[in-house]
Amino acid sequence: MILQSQDSVEAENEARLRVVRYYSDVCSELVPDAVREQRLAQVRELEAKTDAELEELGIFREDIVDHVFQEAHFV
Repeated sequence: MILQSQDSVEAENEARLRVVRYYSDVCSELVPDAVREQRLAQVRELEAKTDAELEELGIFREDIVDHVFQEAHFV
């Protein structure tokens, strides 16, 4: 496992959230606000977990956004 500094992890997480927000804006007509906000909250919740907690859930940190928005890939 490669260890990252906390600043690096936070910057990566913020970058992911910017991507999610961008696509949320693009698809805002297709996805109700409540659903979009729920998914963003789920991304934040998962990103707050430790790698060990994510491993228990069977999720890699780099796959959080894909995991939360998995059905959106088929839109």
